[in-house]
Amino acid sequence: MKYIISLLVVVTCLGCASVPHYDGHDEYVKKIEDNSAGDKQFAGLYHNFEFRTTLLSRDVSKAIHERLTLYYAWDEPTASEKWSKIDRDLNEKTTLWLSFFTPESRDDNLANKVSIWKLYLEVDGQRYEGRARRANNNLSEAVALYPYHNRWATAYYVDFPMPTSIIEGRSVKFIITGPLGQRQVKF
Repeated sequence: MKYIISLLVVVTCLGCASVPHYDGHDEYVKKIEDNSAGDKQFAGLYHNFEFRTTLLSRDVSKAIHERLTLYYAWDEPTASEKWSKIDRDLNEKTTLWLSFFTPESRDDNLANKVSIWKLYLEVDGQRYEGRARRANNNLSEAVALYPYHNRWATAYYVDFPMPTSIIEGRSVKFIITGPLGQRQVKF
C-alpha cells in the first residue's frame, strides 16, 4: 500500500512538472563572457577602481539584439528597424559596453567633458581615443544583457571613431588610464 501511495505521489508531481522553456540563455552568456574582459586597480589595500567591458562586435551586437527581441517580443518590423540602426552604428563606430566602479563617486566621471579618465582602444598598435556616455539601461535590463554588471557599478558605452569592421579579427586592447591608475585588457 505504501508503495502505491508513493508511486501515486511521484506520478502526480511529475505530471504537474513542466519543462522549462529553453531560450538559449547559456549560449548567450557564454558569448558575452567570451567577448568581455576586466581588471581591478588597488593602491595597497585600497580599491581604486574596477571595470569589466564587452566589445560590441557585429556578432555580439546581433546576439544582444536577439535577446532584446525576445525580452520585449518585438514584431518583425520593429526588430528590423532596431537592427538597421545598430548596423548603421557598427559601420560608423566601434563601441564597448563598460561596467565601471570606483568607491569615490566624484571619480566616477567617465562621461564628463572634464574627466580624470582617458579611454583608448589599441588595434594592431594604432591607438584611438574613446568617448564615454552613460548607458540608459535600467539595472534589470543591464544585468540581463551583461550578467557581470551589478548595482554598485555605473554602465557606460564607450565609442571609438572607426567602423567595427576594422577591429574584427585583429589584436584589440582596451586601456583605461587616469590619476588613480592604469589598466589594460585584451580581447
